[in-house]
Amino acid sequence: MASKLDDRKKQILKVVTDDYIASGEPVGSRTIARRYDLGLSPATIRNEMADLEESGFLEQPHTSAGRVPSERGYRYYVDALMARKSLSEKELEVIYGELDQYHEEIESLIHQTSKILVQMTQYPGLVLSPQLQTAIFKHIQLVKLSKSTILVVIVTDTGFVENKMIELQQEISSDELDRLSVLLNQRLRDLSVRDLQLNHFMDLNSELVFHDQLFNEAIKVLIKSLSDRNKNGERVYIEGTAKILEQQEFLDLQKLKPLMGVLEEENRLYKLLYKDVIAKSKVKIGHENEDQVIQDCSVVTASYEIAGRAVGVIGVLGPTRMDYAKVLPIVEGTASVLSELLSQISKRGKL
Repeated sequence: MASKLDDRKKQILKVVTDDYIASGEPVGSRTIARRYDLGLSPATIRNEMADLEESGFLEQPHTSAGRVPSERGYRYYVDALMARKSLSEKELEVIYGELDQYHEEIESLIHQTSKILVQMTQYPGLVLSPQLQTAIFKHIQLVKLSKSTILVVIVTDTGFVENKMIELQQEISSDELDRLSVLLNQRLRDLSVRDLQLNHFMDLNSELVFHDQLFNEAIKVLIKSLSDRNKNGERVYIEGTAKILEQQEFLDLQKLKPLMGVLEEENRLYKLLYKDVIAKSKVKIGHENEDQVIQDCSVVTASYEIAGRAVGVIGVLGPTRMDYAKVLPIVEGTASVLSELLSQISKRGKL
């Protein structure tokens, strides 16, 4: 795409986009000539803006003589033109200070992350909790509750804990339970849920000639628990939905009501975010978002990690007239701090 615009058009597209992001008002050629020292006459700027409109990078609202960036223009701006800002040491300290208060409790830490995103960007903040498929098994414990009832406890490094009870047809001793727990931990520890294969369980079964029923029931519970958690367990934390009301693009109730509805539906927010777990950072503009209701919006996301593995996503949602140069480093910086704190928790064995 870069080869389609010469330097002059790039310069004009950049200042039009910068000006519109800052002011919210369509930009005319005289405004550009007056505010920016481009060394070009208003007539020349007007001709270049007309060419940019014809090429699909600018568009003209019906009620204005000025122009605004199109989705294609915003995409080009984000990819090639914007002067990306860096977080100051003070801003990083604020993010770290806000999140470090919750370094002992993963759920509170993730919830606070959505709040700091709102505070720093003035847009709604979204956080997708750690994904089970990326989780690493850390511990499986079988606990005897009665003669024929045992408790299966599953723990992963992303903070997922599952407890399930199994009713057996025969009695089992605590020693036998301990042996099975040891074997499960030896074979499954440090395997990801995604990489877990049935043959791991078959190998175990060959070692357990005793109590086949217990083994089979325990594995059924393990697989079902993980499957159920994968479907329903990941949460999306959202804060600052009222910030949408402050954006002039959504003063129209016909646009606002369905958008507010999306922000209240966790399943739709999950679909919005989960594909970006493996992406370091991503900007989706307008119709690049699959959900039709948010195609007047942009979503800026970044993945966060535990010990170098991407496990979840944070981001903000706002109008396409978003200050991308400011928002992107905030989202990336917050993801980096969250990754650091979660990795520290994991090393201490709290996950």
